[in-house]
Amino acid sequence: MSHLEKTNAIVLTKLNFGDTSKIVTLFTEEFGKETCIIKGGRSSKSKFGAIIDVMNHVQVIFYKKQSREVQLISQADLISHFPHIKQNLDSLKYASGVLELLNSLTISNEQNSKLFRGTIKILNLMDKEENHPQLLFVKYLMFFVDELGYSLKEYECKICGNPLDENSDVLYNQEKGFMCVNCGKHQLINFEFSKELFKLLICLSGRQNECKYSIENLNRLVSFFEKFLKYHIPEFKGIKSIYTL
Repeated sequence: MSHLEKTNAIVLTKLNFGDTSKIVTLFTEEFGKETCIIKGGRSSKSKFGAIIDVMNHVQVIFYKKQSREVQLISQADLISHFPHIKQNLDSLKYASGVLELLNSLTISNEQNSKLFRGTIKILNLMDKEENHPQLLFVKYLMFFVDELGYSLKEYECKICGNPLDENSDVLYNQEKGFMCVNCGKHQLINFEFSKELFKLLICLSGRQNECKYSIENLNRLVSFFEKFLKYHIPEFKGIKSIYTL
């Protein structure tokens, strides 16, 4: 038996289906990732076919049946379409990266309201255009990795146990974690952090509003988190949208 459900959602993907319908992937606040069909959604007469567009924040009502892989959308209302993101290529690139992470690395029907709220928050910040979108994307990557259950906030050498601070050159091994330079001499090194880069990582993880950064260091942090996710989730092939848009 199907139940009528209402929830807020972010539209991750949208594809044409048949002659008149659309298939959409939603990341919802109450139910996690859901695949849904909009019957007649391709028609110009559709009441909400245009509302459920990629990257839109919407409220949907749909018929949910546990045994069915594709749910049926009954109604939709627009909350926000993030107009400034869609008018700025850099913002669009990194916002698309956010959607790609959700679509690639979250599990269907697994609720994570905190991840949903954090995603809406970062998209709203990107839409305000007060911070560089890549800086916001790196903050989101840190939040996203943490929500997946991989904590990177214990800044101490995993070999000798000594604390690592912003004045340290730091090495990273995917199996062991962060290491001081002395201990890292005898280990496989997957990533090297300069003092400046590690200081930025600590600053961002502390949720400080003012962190000094360069585009080069933001690029390196994106690269670090991509490599981290690829190692821990072998089927993950990287964040394609930030390189193709």
